[in-house]
Amino acid sequence: MSPRTAHWVVALCIVALVASLAGIGYSAFLQLRRSHDEADRIVSSAAGMSFLAPDGWQRMPQEGDDDHVIFGQVALEQAGGGDGMILIGKLDQSLFAAAESDDTRAACAVGSGMGEFFFPDSGKRVDTETLDLEGREVAGESCFYRIAFDTASSPEAEIYAAVVQSGDRRWWVSWLGSAKAPIDRAAAQQLAESIRPR
Repeated sequence: MSPRTAHWVVALCIVALVASLAGIGYSAFLQLRRSHDEADRIVSSAAGMSFLAPDGWQRMPQEGDDDHVIFGQVALEQAGGGDGMILIGKLDQSLFAAAESDDTRAACAVGSGMGEFFFPDSGKRVDTETLDLEGREVAGESCFYRIAFDTASSPEAEIYAAVVQSGDRRWWVSWLGSAKAPIDRAAAQQLAESIRPR
């Protein structure tokens, strides 16, 4: 073997070794990430699913047994206090939106109902937006809008709702906020997409 050939063989071996080590490192990173995600998942046996809460949000302690939520099976609040609330549940006949087979219409129906219930003061809906959802085990649609109240002193309300499904099972998410506590729509999308059937 000539010195030139030997040089290239050594170089190729080094490249192969680096690629192999990178692959091992990436696999270890993915495994660590999966383990971390599993440890952080919130499980609702009543809703038949689990999910990852947005950073800074936690399950309301008074409803740990799924028995004390106005709508759905899980309610989240900001750690340390703060405005806003997230509700999550299975989409069944106990909720008005279940009659809508289309996920976009169902998500908007969830958002409309939550807005009317939690923000009954009269106002105009503005900035409506619908987006696709595509998680590892679920897919669906989301709907977002703001309410500009007739009373100028009232801060605008914000409502996000999503409906996702896996097979013949469906779940919904509703995040309620305001101009003072705006909804993180990217985090809301990630929450809905993180839902996993159980």
